[in-house]
Amino acid sequence: MGLFGVGVATLSCAAEAKFQDNFNVEKTTLANKGSNTYMILKPGYKLTLSDGKDTLTITVLDETKMVDGVRTRVVEERETKGGRLDEVSRNYFAVDKATGDIYYFGEDVDIYDAEGKVTGHEGAWLSSLKDAKFGLMMPGKARVGSRYYQEMAPEEAMDRAEVVNVSETVKVPAGTFTKCLKTRESSGLESGVEDKLFAPGVGLLKDGGFKLTKINVALRDTALPDSVAKTFKATFPNAEILKAEVEAEDGVAVYDLEFMDGATGKETDITADGTMLEFTIVVEAEDVPAAAMKTVRRAAEGSVIGRIEYIEISYETKNGRVVKLPETVINYAVEMIRGDKTTEIVVNPDGTMVEPAGWDDAEEQ
Repeated sequence: MGLFGVGVATLSCAAEAKFQDNFNVEKTTLANKGSNTYMILKPGYKLTLSDGKDTLTITVLDETKMVDGVRTRVVEERETKGGRLDEVSRNYFAVDKATGDIYYFGEDVDIYDAEGKVTGHEGAWLSSLKDAKFGLMMPGKARVGSRYYQEMAPEEAMDRAEVVNVSETVKVPAGTFTKCLKTRESSGLESGVEDKLFAPGVGLLKDGGFKLTKINVALRDTALPDSVAKTFKATFPNAEILKAEVEAEDGVAVYDLEFMDGATGKETDITADGTMLEFTIVVEAEDVPAAAMKTVRRAAEGSVIGRIEYIEISYETKNGRVVKLPETVINYAVEMIRGDKTTEIVVNPDGTMVEPAGWDDAEEQ
């Protein structure tokens, strides 16, 4: 069942402990869109995990559903095995804007056979039906040792989780992430436990043999985590995103956004906690200081000068931390074109070469 299910492994004492099963929540405060540190409920946000030829795709849909008096966000989980569709579940969540807690209100499940026909709905449940109650899927502030039920459907699902660690370093195909959450999940209906890992600003990294391979973000600021969207919108209120990528840089999830701000192309890197690392804007040659252009023209001899970018860097990532630089660094990145070859140089405003041209040896000046 991927993100929202539990596999059977070795019995753990954690499964025998007392888990919170009552959540005093004012339903009118719950929203169907938002995020916390380890889970994102923004339409268009998508995670792809793989285990050999098997895949698990988790997509936040632009759909909602009323469950137990709450308008919830629909998150689709699609699992394939050996290249064929095996299971599709539509999961229903709501976020408490005050605490960041994300609650789980149930799921509809379709199980498929080898011919692509639906053969069952095992695990389906909805809060308020058949004595089922909503549970806590992801706390806004994860505390080591906290235990809680995620699902409370006595006839179908009684999944629960314990927070084991909040400082794991995890390497997956999508990158290496630090300060990750590790939960140990079990069930009130079955024996066994399973560990899952989540990265700040990203979400699920590992679930059994599944490991995160790709992160997709829709081309709109409303699909970004709350902290990233807030920084982006405050800095560029009228911008339109053209490209959005998420990468792990020194263990930190960084959102690389290319966008148009009016008629000007720009780019920015914003960490998952909302810190803007750097800002890039395309400029003309006349906007570059004379000393810097002198170096550029010397390096460009025999080449054509292409795109010129002004780069302003205020923070950097280092060993899983975001570090403020002693002073803002300004660079100019300049594209060089020679025949069918392209390279780039980076210079300081005073003309100092930061990164020389990377031509092939045969083409090097």
